[in-house]
Amino acid sequence: MKGLLLNALLGVGLGRFGSVWGLPVFLPVVAAELAYGVQIHHLSLGGGLRRGVALLICGQLGFLLGALLRPLPGEG
Repeated sequence: MKGLLLNALLGVGLGRFGSVWGLPVFLPVVAAELAYGVQIHHLSLGGGLRRGVALLICGQLGFLLGALLRPLPGEG
């Protein structure tokens, strides 16, 4: 759960203030969360893949939400 929240917050921050070139930031977060899941919860290969895909999708949706929060060129 911490990984999902962290990816969502990173995504919103990158989408609002960054660019698409910052998206590789998600990879170390996903790798750390997967390593934690394998070490602590003894995840199988299928469980690790599902968790990794869920983390990446959560980060990408956060990025899209952050991109929607950007001001329009004529605003402020």
